[in-house]
Amino acid sequence: MGDAPAEATATAEETTAAAESSAATPAPTPRPVIPTPAPTSALYEEVPEAQSFAEMFEAQAKEGGTPSRKGLRVGEKVRGTIFQLGADTAFVSVEGAAKSEAMIELRELKDDEGILRFGVGDTIDAHVVEVGAKGILLSRALAKGSANLALLAEARASGMPVEGLVLSVNKGGVEVAIGDIRAFCPISQLDLRYVEKPDQFIGEKLQFRVSEVRERNVVLSRRSLLEDEQRQLAAETRKNLAQGKIVKGKVTGVRDFGVFVDLGGVEGMIPVSELSYTRVGHPSDVVKVGDDVEVEILRMEAGQPNSPDKSKQKERITLSMRSRQEDPFQKALSEIKEGDRLQGKVVRLQQFGAFVELRPGVDGLVHISALSDRRIAHPRDVVKEGETIWVSVEKIDTQEKRIGLRRISEEEAQRPPEERTAPAAEAAAPAQPATPRPKVGQVVVGKVDRIEPYGVFLAFPGGKGLLPASETGTERGTDLRKHYSLGQEVKVAILDIDASGKIRLSVTAAIRAEERAEVEAWQKTQQPQGAGKKGFGTFADLLSKARK
Repeated sequence: MGDAPAEATATAEETTAAAESSAATPAPTPRPVIPTPAPTSALYEEVPEAQSFAEMFEAQAKEGGTPSRKGLRVGEKVRGTIFQLGADTAFVSVEGAAKSEAMIELRELKDDEGILRFGVGDTIDAHVVEVGAKGILLSRALAKGSANLALLAEARASGMPVEGLVLSVNKGGVEVAIGDIRAFCPISQLDLRYVEKPDQFIGEKLQFRVSEVRERNVVLSRRSLLEDEQRQLAAETRKNLAQGKIVKGKVTGVRDFGVFVDLGGVEGMIPVSELSYTRVGHPSDVVKVGDDVEVEILRMEAGQPNSPDKSKQKERITLSMRSRQEDPFQKALSEIKEGDRLQGKVVRLQQFGAFVELRPGVDGLVHISALSDRRIAHPRDVVKEGETIWVSVEKIDTQEKRIGLRRISEEEAQRPPEERTAPAAEAAAPAQPATPRPKVGQVVVGKVDRIEPYGVFLAFPGGKGLLPASETGTERGTDLRKHYSLGQEVKVAILDIDASGKIRLSVTAAIRAEERAEVEAWQKTQQPQGAGKKGFGTFADLLSKARK
């Protein structure tokens, strides 16, 4: 081996001396060199799917990463301007209050033919795929819809959203194209709520998160992205929510029991009873998904995460559309008065009576005792839902918003009430005395209006009543149709008038009343005549006089 050239060798002493010399004399400042990014696959560790961008960024900083001056997060979409082109990398000035410099590979700025389409001064949109000690790395691959499994794996690790085109609906989900990659999104992950018709998304470009990459199987979730957006929006919305406040929202779901409304990241529900004052067959008759509505917040109940009842674990906000509408009951007060006789439709039957709709949104109750002149077990024995009947307004409770009714016949409805003023055409005629109201004990003559096995209905001046079979004076089991005829006049006494106005009559009581009247009339004829008479005398004297 030959000796090494003198200029190629150096002793330890010379090396030390050179180092000291260079330390003493400052060298010119070299041109800054921006490092070439290491392969991205070596920079990521898999993180739990539920971990947020902020948590990932904080964890990376604890491991030695250096956050940018703008606080950029992995997965964040940014806009920047190219200020320098290198051999394989372009350097970008990211827009923001405190500008940051980032890098992007040149291949992402080329078209399908390999021609560079961006230069210094051009603006690009990209996603942050790395924030660490080596700088900020950007990528346009996922934003452009072109990707490979490596990039999708990175997106899964970082939580960065990807854009995909919904191609078709498969069993249990939809097929999504991300560049040349075919991915799958389960229906349960397609939206915040279950999607009944997923084909509505076919042909749309949507943002997803990559939840699984295994060989060539890529699973996506759009729901996780929407939930993040909802949480951020909800935090702001809750600051302005309070019981009694009027807010606007969008209908997101219609169910048999009510309507779900998005108030801005916070969801509330309108029960069926709070949709309208009028009767609602189904909520879809009132609103549709996507409708904008104005509602009042009735109640706000905080969630109880530790409750065994799942329905109580989430917060519940009860809303009302009805409170924003005009109360038809108040309007009806100017149109309906006690004593009015009008028609209504039977809308609901209960054991205690029938509800009758008098106006849209205004119901009255006919108690079971006021539905028929006979005792009935249930309102359906005499009326049915949807039937139109005549009623008389007995009582209006303005405080409780209740209207008490009594069922009447069409004939009674057409009959002018006793208090009604005589028609104008008869104004010149002598005023006729008003028919007095019937009283218990009064003897009246009524005409047979209807005959039933249990009794006879009589109409008389001032009212109408029932003459029970037991009060006709006939033997038990008598066929009343053979004993009475329509239009026949019958003298009866009023036995009872109940709270609803029903009148009970009696023939036997009328006979007893007439007998008492005859006795009283005879007693009056036996009064002493003249002032000189001191008495009636003995019973024998009276009997002797009567015989003479």
